[in-house]
Amino acid sequence: MLKLFKRAVHHCITGIGNPEPPYQLTRHNAGLLMVDLLKREMGGSAAEFVPCIANAKVKRYQTNEVLLLRADGDYINLSGKTVVPLWRKLGSKFRHLVVHDELSLPVGKVQLRKPGTSLRGHNGLRDISKYYGDDFYRLAVGIGRPHDRDCRVVADYVLSKFDSDSLDTIADESLEKSLEHIRNWMKTR
Repeated sequence: MLKLFKRAVHHCITGIGNPEPPYQLTRHNAGLLMVDLLKREMGGSAAEFVPCIANAKVKRYQTNEVLLLRADGDYINLSGKTVVPLWRKLGSKFRHLVVHDELSLPVGKVQLRKPGTSLRGHNGLRDISKYYGDDFYRLAVGIGRPHDRDCRVVADYVLSKFDSDSLDTIADESLEKSLEHIRNWMKTR
């Protein structure tokens, strides 16, 4: 368990996405975008994310209540291989929440899902579950869905960049809802 300011930190929020800068601000990186916004709101500090000693592909930022991890050093579909070894080093007292993009929710919507609930076909969540099991919460950040359900169209859509209106909606509506969900998650055990 990590200690900071004489308080035990046992909540870990991990944002998953594709490597940046090439995929920065794409829909598939909504989890990373949200973790950046959470850092700004929860941290209140100009300090930056720093690489983890155990895995430089993951960056960390710690407040007095939560450890934020930013997993953008590998592709989102390999998230389990990237983050689970770090989670194991943190120990069993930590509770984990993964922030990810969600096609089934419109932009502006956010949903907190408990361990054991559907992974909804998200390959990053599947990979985490493969290496860690299902004992982690999910914070789904809505990115909307294209009208055409063809897999190539969907792949192009999630790898395309957000427009400025969507970014504003995420920074306002999605962030506010995310903070509310996270506060409630941190109160429960």
